[in-house]
Amino acid sequence: MVNKEYEYIRGNTALSPKRKYDEVKRREERENLERQRREQQKRERNAKKAVVKNILNVASIALVLGVLTIARDGKVYKMQNDLTNVKKEIKTVTAEGEALRANLLKYSSLGEIKEIASTNGMKMPQKDDSITVDITKDFFANIRE
Repeated sequence: MVNKEYEYIRGNTALSPKRKYDEVKRREERENLERQRREQQKRERNAKKAVVKNILNVASIALVLGVLTIARDGKVYKMQNDLTNVKKEIKTVTAEGEALRANLLKYSSLGEIKEIASTNGMKMPQKDDSITVDITKDFFANIRE
């Protein structure tokens, strides 16, 4: 049997049935519950999105900091490598300088200079090989500075 509400009553009017509004109320309650459920789901989705967004923000910050740290470490390593190379060059140049100083001392001795000069055809000057000039006279008086 189907119970339907009509705007008019068929049959005996002495018995007027009470109008039932339960279906309307139930439908409104279902719509309200459905609306609340959708809003709750929407809030949950937004909360999940916020959590994922926060996780991605933290991950991106960690990535950027990691890349910056690695870049700085690379620069430090390169500077240390350059410093090591410069120290090696300094040691090499210092050793070469000491070798040149030893050769200079060896060749700066008077006996060595005399021996090299005699092998190249030079001779020691004698007293009569020298010329003396008297510079007490002013030979250049006519030249002005």
